[in-house]
Amino acid sequence: MTNLRSRILLVIGLLLASAWSLFPRTVVERNRNKDGQFVYDTVRRVPLKRGLDLQGGMHLALEVDDARGAVANCSEAIDRALTVVRKRIDEFGTQEPLVQKEGECRMIVELPGIDDPQRAQDIVQKSAFLQFQITDKTGALDKVLPRIDAILRERGTALAGLAPGAGGDAASKAALQGLFTGDSGTTKGGKDSTGKGIAASTPADPKGGPFSKLLATGQTPGEFLVVMADVPRVTTFLAVPEVAAALPPGKVLRWGVDSSGYGTLWYRSLYVLDARPIITGEYLRDAKPNTVPVEGTVVEFTLDNEGGRRFKSETAKHIKDFMAIVLDDKVTGRPPVIQSAIGTRGQITMGNRDLQAAQDLALVLRAGALPVPLKVVDVRTVSASLGEDSIQKGIVAGVIAVLLIVVIMVGYYRFSGALAVAALLCYVVYTMAVLAGFNAVLTLPGIAGMVLSIGIAVDANVLIFERIREELDRSKTVRLAIEEGFKHATSAIVDTSAATILTAAVLYQYGTGPVRGFAVTLIAGIVASVFTAIFVTKTFYLIWLNRSAGTAETLSI
Repeated sequence: MTNLRSRILLVIGLLLASAWSLFPRTVVERNRNKDGQFVYDTVRRVPLKRGLDLQGGMHLALEVDDARGAVANCSEAIDRALTVVRKRIDEFGTQEPLVQKEGECRMIVELPGIDDPQRAQDIVQKSAFLQFQITDKTGALDKVLPRIDAILRERGTALAGLAPGAGGDAASKAALQGLFTGDSGTTKGGKDSTGKGIAASTPADPKGGPFSKLLATGQTPGEFLVVMADVPRVTTFLAVPEVAAALPPGKVLRWGVDSSGYGTLWYRSLYVLDARPIITGEYLRDAKPNTVPVEGTVVEFTLDNEGGRRFKSETAKHIKDFMAIVLDDKVTGRPPVIQSAIGTRGQITMGNRDLQAAQDLALVLRAGALPVPLKVVDVRTVSASLGEDSIQKGIVAGVIAVLLIVVIMVGYYRFSGALAVAALLCYVVYTMAVLAGFNAVLTLPGIAGMVLSIGIAVDANVLIFERIREELDRSKTVRLAIEEGFKHATSAIVDTSAATILTAAVLYQYGTGPVRGFAVTLIAGIVASVFTAIFVTKTFYLIWLNRSAGTAETLSI
């Protein structure tokens, strides 16, 4: 009796624990509000989440972008990129994403429930290589402008004579320069698109060569202004091999991220920077967005101890110099002046961009820079309507399967079949609880695996019942026949279940998302089926024998 009481308590205890794990509950989550700020919301959480094929979302396939031929081993490159992408997706807040390698040189990213696919794609692809570089104060580009103009003249009209853009004509050029210089040669200030004042400047090359006529000197040392319509033209000139070779040694040219308007003209900044960065983002430990009164939207960052020491040492050498913050080879915001040595803390000004842009930048900085550039080779969006249709079909298939099993088991094994059906109900609850405990995602293949495992669960009962019948045919008592039936069938059930689990484990190890979902559900179902067939069904038999005081002479089986 003590043994039976323990069995009953264990079965009931597991049912209660399973019900608790499956019961939706209210939790506190950190989400973004409509203004892009993080807030804490009280939400209803359902333990078994739906996968990409059931609730919709985004599927991305990425490969190494080896356009420059710098990647020797794409398989190793993908392995290193996986870690960074996983961190970014975790920071992004997607529930139950899938990030895994496919083949040798491809990565698969599946994001269920995404409502902004383009933003998610940008976060995954962004290189996020951060550098801090000092702007040039020696006028290095001014010194080589005559040489560059001469090179372009020698190349002929194919390059130097490109049709000017809207900002390349004399009237627009004069209007741009008029914002920086007074008619009498005295300087005056202007205001950019954010309303902030700028220092006066003078033209870079009054003579106006093919290249230098497109540049106007900006307010920051090493900064040049290019009318937006002329940006493609300047980019084309800089891509000419002879021009690239003529650029100042030890310097690099980087475009600014933002554009600014002056009157009717819009321009982009082109910065001349020291090629050697004073520090890179590899030492970055944390980054978070913020809004401050003067600078507006910023990203505050923290370096580790070694990075702080290096940053302090380097910035101490450049007091009063301008320092450009370069992200993915583009200057972010206007370069600040180094007023004193900087330690482990600093900030990146986001200019006129919103808080969400700062949040995304902080996210990718915390996750680290990609070791190699990635390109999207396949992107698909799964609609939620397809998921709802799949759920309905899966439910219908499951209900039909269960009803057929109930009819067959009760019709063929009668009372014993009814006990098996009762154990089957326990099996379903246990399986769902195991899946919820492992934070599994419910997918359409997963539903198929669950329906299949229901049949496997009943198959174990069939083996036991047939062994009990054999023992009864040998004129053994009901109690002894039940004991012997379970004893002799257990080894066969365990062996076949172990073989199926090994097969499912191989599918999980080497399969992709849907296949892995099928494997997880199948493994959970098999484990639950072995327990219910061997333990729960026998417990039901023992309860029946105990109620009949062990005097049962026949068994409906």
